Amino acid sequence: MKSGPLRNLWLALTSVVLLLIVTSPVTTIWLIKRQADRIVSDSLQGLATSSLATIHVSEGFLDTAIAVTGGKIGVDALIGHLDETSRRVDAEYENLRGTLRTGEEVRAFDHMISCRLTYRQTRKAVIDLLKEGKTAEAKTLFEEQCVGKFQTYATALGDVVEHNAKEAKARGAKIIQLCYVLLGIQLVLLLFFFIYGFFVPLTAVWERLSRRTIDFPG
Repeated sequence: MKSGPLRNLWLALTSVVLLLIVTSPVTTIWLIKRQADRIVSDSLQGLATSSLATIHVSEGFLDTAIAVTGGKIGVDALIGHLDETSRRVDAEYENLRGTLRTGEEVRAFDHMISCRLTYRQTRKAVIDLLKEGKTAEAKTLFEEQCVGKFQTYATALGDVVEHNAKEAKARGAKIIQLCYVLLGIQLVLLLFFFIYGFFVPLTAVWERLSRRTIDFPG
């Protein structure tokens, strides 16, 4: 092959393609690691946080139910326990808020927070009736309103957990897809080096064979 602009352009393009192929596995691995890190720090953390919040909320609801049905728990002790439970739940939700990424997650979370506020307001009204010694009224309010609002709250929290699970599944599928891309890049890389290593020496041999000998007169 003669030297000149065409040969230089060909060498430059070959170098660029070779560089992209060589660096592409590193880039793909970095993308896989990024997706895996986001699963660990985002979706799985969100699932764990949601589960802990569910446990705390359930405990507070059961304690309130025990109190209105005449269980052996004082109103002051119940209020102290619910305050502590609420602080734990709020802390868990703050952690959960930091894991939200998609618009669906944010909307589900905001809806859950709204349901939580409605439930807590009704629960406070039940506690206030217990403090006034109005056990029958407290029981009626609990059964007619508080139970339903807690169920709505728990359902909304379940939706948040479900969105976290979907996010984790989607990112897992993305990692699998990137693994297939990495495998394809490795195959292309092997094929490129095979072709390059075969045809370059063959081209050199062909150039030597195609050269014409010059005979000088004796």
